[in-house]
Amino acid sequence: MINDTEMLRFIMKNAEMGCRGINDIKHYSNTADMARELRSQNMEYGHIYHNAYNMLRNMGGESSHVHPFVAAMARAKAKHDMRVENTDSHIAEMMIRGNSMGVQKIAQRMRQYKGSNSDVSKLADKLMETQQANIESMKSFL
Repeated sequence: MINDTEMLRFIMKNAEMGCRGINDIKHYSNTADMARELRSQNMEYGHIYHNAYNMLRNMGGESSHVHPFVAAMARAKAKHDMRVENTDSHIAEMMIRGNSMGVQKIAQRMRQYKGSNSDVSKLADKLMETQQANIESMKSFL
């Protein structure tokens, strides 16, 4: 079982990974449409991250970030993948994979969540909805 603070920390890390992933590949986009979609998704993750951060701070909790090793490994994998194939279709595949992992993880955490704060629940729902929408928007680039 996880509480409000743990859920907010998880939301922050999940949104941070979304931002990091997008920042690692956005310069590989080949079309203005892909670049625009990546910017939009990055902004949405940023909003979710900041909402979770502010809620956590207001509760007196301390934030945590993605471990630097995890971030470095994800960055190296993205760089390698883009060397193998540098197309918007491949970027879309990578984004779909990343968002799918995010959906799975937030769904697991939501089942474990036993907090009482409806704003935390709404933010978790928002994160899941955002990731599902990101998957759908990337399908048009396949």
